[in-house]
Amino acid sequence: MPPDSTPAPLNLAALIVEGYTAPRRSMARVLALRPDEPMRLMMVGIGIVVGALGFAALGERTAEAGQGGVVFGYVLTVLAGLLQYYIFASITGTVSRAMGGQGDRDADRTLVAWWALVTAPLPVVMVLAVGAGQSPVAVLVLFGAAILSLVLLAAYITEAHGFTSTARVCGAILMLIMIFSFVVTSLLPSFMPMPA
Repeated sequence: MPPDSTPAPLNLAALIVEGYTAPRRSMARVLALRPDEPMRLMMVGIGIVVGALGFAALGERTAEAGQGGVVFGYVLTVLAGLLQYYIFASITGTVSRAMGGQGDRDADRTLVAWWALVTAPLPVVMVLAVGAGQSPVAVLVLFGAAILSLVLLAAYITEAHGFTSTARVCGAILMLIMIFSFVVTSLLPSFMPMPA
């Protein structure tokens, strides 16, 4: 009897773990699945739900915001997550292609959706670190989670757009963030009211 050539089903939990331990390989696997838009939206949705449940578990009180306020907050979170997905995928793709990337718009949306799913717990960890005060451990956890999120994004962009070095992509992202921050901080004083 010939060996079974059908691929083994992918385990989502194992794939998410691989998203941390071997990010480029996990991105290659997800891209090979050729996810359609509903599948990408499901990834983004799971990421939003994980984040929302994490924040709820941190002790947000229904009585403080009221039932309507909590529902409105969750609806706003979902809408903001979807808007972020489309805008961030567009920016990522435009900049990557301007720098020689080979990925198409589907690859842009897939990499952002996968990044949103894999890194969904990190904002919760960051909020916990901020809530812990000014302790050195909290600052280290906050800094570590931010760096991890950035490195994973760089690895996914590298794989999706055919770049050769995750470190170079990471450096380019940091440089773009610094330029954007410089422009914003330079423009802010012009929008601030002058003292009387």
